[in-house]
Amino acid sequence: MSGVTVADMAGESSYRKISYRGWSGIILMDACPEETLRIISRDGILRTQEGHLQTVQSDSKCSVFITRLPFRGQRIRAYVKQFHLHPSLNYLIHLICTGRARRALRATLMLEQHGFNAPRPLALMEKKYGPFCADSILITKDVPDSVQLRERLDQLGADSSKWALNKKRRMIREFARLVGRMHQVGIVHGDLRLRNVLVQEQDGCPVFWFIDNERTRRFPALSPGLARKNLVQLNMKSRASNTDRMRFLKAYARERGLTAEELKAIARMVVRGMDRRRVRNTFGKPRKWLKKWWKG
Repeated sequence: MSGVTVADMAGESSYRKISYRGWSGIILMDACPEETLRIISRDGILRTQEGHLQTVQSDSKCSVFITRLPFRGQRIRAYVKQFHLHPSLNYLIHLICTGRARRALRATLMLEQHGFNAPRPLALMEKKYGPFCADSILITKDVPDSVQLRERLDQLGADSSKWALNKKRRMIREFARLVGRMHQVGIVHGDLRLRNVLVQEQDGCPVFWFIDNERTRRFPALSPGLARKNLVQLNMKSRASNTDRMRFLKAYARERGLTAEELKAIARMVVRGMDRRRVRNTFGKPRKWLKKWWKG
């Protein structure tokens, strides 16, 4: 390993630069480079032999694994996410722009800076050809004793007790206030679905963590369309009742200081956005659907 120096990039001072097997990147000061990076092979394929890595997700855009790595004298669970170039017109965009792993890391640090939780990155590695990033890997700490927010809400919804009902309602309100605070400072999550939010319970209170942050951004001024995008994403596959949806929107509006009329406008925007997405999910993009219909 070579090139071990303190990173001089904004917000990344707790990392050091490193190069390894043709890859270059940064690693958290407290992480052990030897064991953290040995799961990366020279050709960019993550090694899975000897049970070091367990596949938890795989698609055309990324591969995700879980493993255990040394950190501050103990072994912790960590997630390894390898981003792939998509074979489409986006290929050149991904090749020229900042790598997705680096965007995810910077978004995580930005969320932390504004008081929001996201799994701490242990290492970022990139395979570059000149100025172009062809492949990237992000290794993050696991969030212990956490579950997806969607799963937790489903668990509470399946329990008919008054305790579970009150707990579910409180969790919805707390999360709505959190999203409201996030939007109030101009932050929009790139894919704010319930499966991309983890929830812990500390002393009976929910603590939320945002994952899949490569498209999360902060804007100087938040437009209604950007806020609507996140709210539609949350409602599309939440399996929530209309009462719970309204409970969420009311808590969200209070956090942002919105009036009753503004709340009604947001509710209408969310309903219209959900309707458009349902149509798109059913028929695909209009051009493709019409083309198939025309050809018979």
